[in-house]
Amino acid sequence: MTRCCKCPMPAVIYQKYSGMHLCQSHFDDDVHRKVRETLRQTGLFAHGLRLALAMDGGKGSAVMANIIKDLFARRRDIDLVALILDDHGPGAKAARIASQQLGLRASIDALPVSLLNDREASDPAPDPISFAQKMRMMTGLAREMGADAIATGHDLDDVATDVFISYLEGDLDGLQYGRRETRPDRYEEGMIPIIQPLRRIPGKEVRLYALQHGLCFAEMGMEDELHREARQELCRFDSRHPGTKYSLLRSLEKLDLEKSDRSGSQRSKAFK
Repeated sequence: MTRCCKCPMPAVIYQKYSGMHLCQSHFDDDVHRKVRETLRQTGLFAHGLRLALAMDGGKGSAVMANIIKDLFARRRDIDLVALILDDHGPGAKAARIASQQLGLRASIDALPVSLLNDREASDPAPDPISFAQKMRMMTGLAREMGADAIATGHDLDDVATDVFISYLEGDLDGLQYGRRETRPDRYEEGMIPIIQPLRRIPGKEVRLYALQHGLCFAEMGMEDELHREARQELCRFDSRHPGTKYSLLRSLEKLDLEKSDRSGSQRSKAFK
């Protein structure tokens, strides 16, 4: 039996990128620490706010909502609301159950009939609604309820895959939604910030956390074949070279910082 590197308890996971075996308690501590650091970088939680939790029924959204609720349990100035797009599928059902498990107030919006008809027309294998479509609808719903920010369940695998694809396609502008979340000074007027609390947590650790805590989630597929193939290749490479996904995340954050610094310099010159 392998024991935890930090205590005598049996380990539940081996982090290849850190070289550490962790028991359940220290694994939870590690996950929570990474989430706290990510949230601190956003600069959004120094004062009270209404945070919309985008719940799609996947493991990421369930874990994200559970951790945020736990971290801000004593903050009366933080108002949490679960946002659910009801497409009558397993994801929406799982999201409803997860929000009930966590005792979250839920705002449920039915998917537009036109989109539902498009999915039915593509039978027998309907295409999932794209991330961009979901976020447009989520943003509209969040504005209606007066939310100050939206939190999604994207984990390290999701973010690293998007960075990987953007590099392959030479499209750094495609990373905009990921960059804007960590730099509050770049928010445009009327735009609701989108944050990814789990962006430093690998997908397998998110899944383990969900299972260990008995959270309800549905198995969610990738948006398209390109994302599926890119994720598989990236996971194979990361297994041989642990830490690759974190390196891609750091490159994203570096691009964000450099672009923010350039924007700041341009604004300073404009006022001279």
